[in-house]
Amino acid sequence: MANPFDIPFEVDMRKTALLIGVLGLTVGSFGFGTFGPIFAKQYGVKPDSTLGKAKCAVCHTSAKGGKLNPYGEDLKTTLGTSKKLTPDTLKAVEGKDSNKNGAKNIDDIKADKLPG
Repeated sequence: MANPFDIPFEVDMRKTALLIGVLGLTVGSFGFGTFGPIFAKQYGVKPDSTLGKAKCAVCHTSAKGGKLNPYGEDLKTTLGTSKKLTPDTLKAVEGKDSNKNGAKNIDDIKADKLPG
């Protein structure tokens, strides 16, 4: 049975699968890729600073993202079901010592050190 658009079924399905894959990757990376600028604006992070160069590693174990570091885990817990990072979320974890180095997160951030 032909589809209503007279497009061969195999081509139609391949295009659909490709579109779903691309959209999935875009949406997945968009949700968390926007956190960096919010953090940078909140704390006045300069691009050439340690925190600026760290990029995703401020919250993740790698500059490319992936697994969350202790600071990222604390933010995740504070976010709960929300996917939107806000200045209030960042402030909520400032008093914690996520990386257990003896300094509060805010003190690490002010010293241009990774809090996680």
